[in-house]
Amino acid sequence: VPVFCVYRSLLPLQVEESMMDVYDHVYEEVRRNASSFRRHELTAIHKAFLCCGKHSPFGDTTNVERKTCPPGQANDAGQDCLREIQVFLKKHMYFVTTLLGITIGFTVYGMILTSFLWFSIHFSSNLDRKGKYILR
Repeated sequence: VPVFCVYRSLLPLQVEESMMDVYDHVYEEVRRNASSFRRHELTAIHKAFLCCGKHSPFGDTTNVERKTCPPGQANDAGQDCLREIQVFLKKHMYFVTTLLGITIGFTVYGMILTSFLWFSIHFSSNLDRKGKYILR
């Protein structure tokens, strides 16, 4: 039980941080260089999360947003993608952890059943008596 509690508290933070790192990496690559592959990636992220760009203290981001945001979203002030990713993860993380917990439960249950089957086969002396029955 303590392992599950630690897992439940650390997993959302790790997932959130890694998704934000991926978004920052792709966004900065598009800002520094006009690679069409990364620009398509960033456009797909913006469409998936219904957001546009991020608020960056390092410089003007309107050029990137103009190229990668869906029409009509480039000028919306409240559509920061980092915030939208956090909201999305908080909304759906309960479902993911529940599904993962059920999967772990079935895995442990299967391992217990398999170990009982192995012990019953391994320590059973009746299996080598095939054809040697004695009537009393």
